Amino acid sequence: MDAIAGSDCALALCRLDLTDYRNYAALRLDLSPRPVVLTGPNGAGKTNLLEAISYLAPGRGLRRASLPSVTRHDATEGRWAVAARLTTPTGPVRLGTGLGGEEGKRRAVHVDGAPTRGQMALAQHVNVIWLTPEMDRLFQDGAGGRRRFLDRMVYGFDPEHANRVAAYEQALRGRARLLREGVGDAVWLTAQEDVIAGKGVAIAAARRDAVARLVAAMHDNDTEPLAAPFPRTGLTLVGEVEGWLAEGPALAAEDRLREVLASGRDSDAASGTTAHGPHRSDLRVRHLDKDQPAELCSTGEQKALLISIVLAHARLV
Repeated sequence: MDAIAGSDCALALCRLDLTDYRNYAALRLDLSPRPVVLTGPNGAGKTNLLEAISYLAPGRGLRRASLPSVTRHDATEGRWAVAARLTTPTGPVRLGTGLGGEEGKRRAVHVDGAPTRGQMALAQHVNVIWLTPEMDRLFQDGAGGRRRFLDRMVYGFDPEHANRVAAYEQALRGRARLLREGVGDAVWLTAQEDVIAGKGVAIAAARRDAVARLVAAMHDNDTEPLAAPFPRTGLTLVGEVEGWLAEGPALAAEDRLREVLASGRDSDAASGTTAHGPHRSDLRVRHLDKDQPAELCSTGEQKALLISIVLAHARLV
């Protein structure tokens, strides 16, 4: 976790409290800013602790579990909670999250004891990146996992990115619902497509900037001893909107996205998908020393490529 980076880090997790979380009825851990290693037998709850920390960032956590399934089986209230105290570059902060709402099915977030409008407020204070065995499939599975992986890194450079992604996905769902229900009101559709275009181009631009930073960090590190065990890694963000941004200004890219969305309403209604936008983009990774795409590399080489990206991100943060 980025927050546990070293004794001189500006961001550190100082205390973690769990309530009815997985196998923990209640837990309080007081931590120092030094690196932390968790040890214990299988089933002790080590990964559960790491998952709890991952909920200090926007998203579905490192397991991508449904929120109700995280609650301890015999919990009396039927809701779980994670609370943390952190030191940050701007001072101490208290973060809390867990099941909220009347039905206990949505995620509630508190910052310094005050409720927020959504989990995206977490990105203003902490950035979390993780490596798990399941991520070995990152280069083999679909582009969605790679986009989520990249977006988590973007949060470290641009906390507002989380809000843009949430607004973009909501507009996608709204447009799809209008098309599915056959609501032909052009004003409603145009309003949703305006949001998709504006947020979508901003998302693509933030991702492009993050990829450029990561590439620079990895190449700057090529001559240092830390880089020796890891291959030189190439990153490319591939997508229609990203291509438009490479060719011209953002406003022109927004106009082009609006045009293709409007002209593609009939086909999108028939397919039940949205054919254009940054939700179609992909992060391509390449082993530069072998001049080979990551998906064709060995399992060990893929692990090394993944670690080199995470190290570059940690270095930048």
